Amino acid sequence: MINLSWELIYPIAAAVLGLAIAYGLFRYSRRNRRNDAITEQATREEYHHPKRYDRTEEEFRDKVRPS
Repeated sequence: MINLSWELIYPIAAAVLGLAIAYGLFRYSRRNRRNDAITEQATREEYHHPKRYDRTEEEFRDKVRPS
């Protein structure tokens, strides 16, 4: 079995964490900002009227159809 020392694991973990952060920033910058207002309004409606949103995901997708 390979004996990995802590000196080797820390830089590898830092590189993986850096890649995860870079991927998250890339995904955030490429999001469709036109959907932000729709998403915010849908969230407000769900909080104000929770009984109305007691549906399956398929029913919700048929109603909303995001771009």
